[in-house]
Amino acid sequence: MAVLTPDPVLEPVDAEVETAPPDRTAEAAARWLLAGCSLGAAAVHFAYSSAHFAQYWLYGVFFVTTAWIQLVWALGVVLRPRRWVFLLGYGVNAAIIVVWALSRTVGVLVGPGASVKEAARFPDILTTLLEAVVMLGSLVLLLRPQLLSRRTAVRVLSPVAVGAAVLLVASGTGYAMGSKFAAAHNHAATAGLSGSTPCEQAGPPASTGQVLDGAGHFHRGPSPQKPLDGASRFALEIQQAEARAVAEKFPTVADAERGGYRKSTVYVPCIGAHYTNVSLAVGFNPATPSELLYDGTAPTARIVGLSYLVWHPGGAPAGFIGPNDVWHQHNFNGGLCIGNDGVVIGAEATSPAKCAAMGGQKVPLTDVWMLHDWVVPGFECSWGVFASECPELGGRTGGTAWDAPDPSGKPIPQG
Repeated sequence: MAVLTPDPVLEPVDAEVETAPPDRTAEAAARWLLAGCSLGAAAVHFAYSSAHFAQYWLYGVFFVTTAWIQLVWALGVVLRPRRWVFLLGYGVNAAIIVVWALSRTVGVLVGPGASVKEAARFPDILTTLLEAVVMLGSLVLLLRPQLLSRRTAVRVLSPVAVGAAVLLVASGTGYAMGSKFAAAHNHAATAGLSGSTPCEQAGPPASTGQVLDGAGHFHRGPSPQKPLDGASRFALEIQQAEARAVAEKFPTVADAERGGYRKSTVYVPCIGAHYTNVSLAVGFNPATPSELLYDGTAPTARIVGLSYLVWHPGGAPAGFIGPNDVWHQHNFNGGLCIGNDGVVIGAEATSPAKCAAMGGQKVPLTDVWMLHDWVVPGFECSWGVFASECPELGGRTGGTAWDAPDPSGKPIPQG
């Protein structure tokens, strides 16, 4: 009589796989892959740290600290693979991903960009994906290393496949660091912020909105200029001639008030005292700016620039000819704090409770866009004609452009 024996092909193997040790080659390859991902994320954080230091010191410290942890961890996971190393890889990268998610949904909750919802771009999306791989891979090595004994895992984590993946990570990282993304993000840190201009010595930006564009990108410092063709340049010259004629028509605060403009801010370093004619905010016209900027609020204070405040639902208005007019808004954290007389008495950072205590209310300027135009003869702005701030404008909040800055380095509270 024949003896029946179990078919080995049909033999259940899951239990054995669950208890089998991880394949040494697959486990080593997994650690090299995680190290490559961590090094890529570290490189991007190092590359963008200078721009974040220019934005706020704590942002810069976060980027540098994160980069060093990711760099050292990459060495540790290859040279000293221990359970605590895997636990650190999981915990640190999970925390970084949470911070990134907050910055893209509700803001980072601290610093000048506390309530800014930043736009997701290739460098940060790539970095977050690399961190997610490190986080999940660390979790597997920590809790389920036996999964690396499965045939599928052994095939996927072959040395050739992992080597190709690491090269892909390196290529993507290099593109994120050396492409237009790095240039756009780092221009504020590399284009001339020195800390020595009167504007910078007067303190940090008084308002979040004045140095962030509509996408949440930081724009303090010289404004990068893109070239124009001949026809566009000629058209822009005509527009700016119209704007310059307005500056010549209202040389002093007294002239502005006679022309229907009313004070809307005290003098603020870097951007001047604003005098606004709300009736001109219904549309963009170079010849009818809705705001005039002065070096103080005395009747004899001199004009230093123009500002176009425009109500325009659905995005920034077309504005001046060419791509160099970067419009901004003041709608972060519920908007500006405005008093009953229509004068701004607090920037976006002002809380609703503090604003109410000062006798004002927070006003969300959702569809209101602003653009500075530094075309006053004799007061050309060295950071660019459409720069968000003018470095020549020092002084102190509530004073004039010619006062000594506040010794604390902080703007004096308005109101």
